[in-house]
Amino acid sequence: MSRRPDDGNHVVYRWYVVTVLMVVSVLGYIDRLVLGFLVDPIKADLMLSDTQMGVLTGVAFALFYVIMGLPLGRWIDTGRRTGILSLCVALWSAMTVACGAAVNFLTLFVGRMGVASGEAALNPAAVSIISDLFPRDRSALPISIFSLGIYIGGGLALILGGQLIDLFNQMGAVTLAGFSDVSAWRLVFFAVGLPGILVAVLLFVTVREPRRHLLGEADTAAGASMAGVFAYLKDQRSLYLWLFGGTLTFGFYLYAVIGWYPAMLMRTYGLEPGDAALGYGLVYLVFGVAGALSVGPLTGMLKARGVDEAAVVLCFAAMLVMLLPAALGPLAPSAWLCLACFALTKYCWALTITTAFVAIAEVTPNTLRGLMTSVFMAAMNVTGGALGAVFVGVLSDNVFGPEQIRYALSLNAALFVPLAAVLFFVARKPYRRRMAELGAESDQYRETGR
Repeated sequence: MSRRPDDGNHVVYRWYVVTVLMVVSVLGYIDRLVLGFLVDPIKADLMLSDTQMGVLTGVAFALFYVIMGLPLGRWIDTGRRTGILSLCVALWSAMTVACGAAVNFLTLFVGRMGVASGEAALNPAAVSIISDLFPRDRSALPISIFSLGIYIGGGLALILGGQLIDLFNQMGAVTLAGFSDVSAWRLVFFAVGLPGILVAVLLFVTVREPRRHLLGEADTAAGASMAGVFAYLKDQRSLYLWLFGGTLTFGFYLYAVIGWYPAMLMRTYGLEPGDAALGYGLVYLVFGVAGALSVGPLTGMLKARGVDEAAVVLCFAAMLVMLLPAALGPLAPSAWLCLACFALTKYCWALTITTAFVAIAEVTPNTLRGLMTSVFMAAMNVTGGALGAVFVGVLSDNVFGPEQIRYALSLNAALFVPLAAVLFFVARKPYRRRMAELGAESDQYRETGR
């Protein structure tokens, strides 16, 4: 086994771990999102409907992401996080390759189910690990850096998906492992899935399990047993109800866009796959990264002005800013104006998701961070993730027609973005109260010298 870089107290090692976790996140989001760009070739090859493709991009992933997320989150809170995450990276990478071997709706559903089951560990494990490598009041920047993987991975999934499928189409008939005339979309799955297995080995070999840092007896008790978990959640129910309610509602918009925006660009504006991938993917990458990197400076600025609930204030503000471009972008008269609207939308979207991870790290005891991050992801996936893409697909098939899917996306944004804004606004008061409680507990813990 190769020598590990250093122990968890060295600043270079801490940022090495953040970098490795960001790379893992990049690969995870490529594997998760590449299907969104392969909708039409898969639909034609396997003879599927828009509703079935909505199920594959939404329900197949979200359902098993939620089913596996909660037990994995609890395991992460009690077990060796680096080993759990390494195993799950290898699982989702192998199942991405399996998606390329799918022969019908059912086998592709099973492949997506496997990808979701592995990726359910990614954010809970990474947020928990990073939170133990950095002090609580300095966690915003490393969590923001980690979350860049969402937007780098999403952007690369779209750019690489389009470019690879164009490349493989130009290659003509391909023979692979004895099978002739392998479809280009299958080769894309193989190409993006295999590198993850190597990264899983790198993670397992070079990243140590960090020591867990607790606030005190209350922190320890919260995660000591399931009774402690339920007692904590009962005590903080208003905080998590409104905070996760906002993210759940926002998920209806977010996952509909993930599943259908590339197809909308091609159907509405007649873009070739490579052109749509390059334009949309670059916007996704550049403005996603910009939004994520803004979280640290913006939360710091608000807190310097005495706004302890900075995280939910940012989420609320992002919903207000993105409402009009999210709803009107798909209706724009040109592809470039549509992408310009999406650029502002994507910036606010990235700001919201990254801030939500910071919020969880701020208000949740160490012994529950894995579980509560899983609950956060479940809140986004169990409804919005499972049904957001299906909602748009059903509207496309039964109301507007496949060639007018732009109207389904616009309606989706007009319904769910303002509702999310209301829920984030209501979350401000319980969040501010929880931050005050944590400040008092931390001061008392230091004074007693325990």
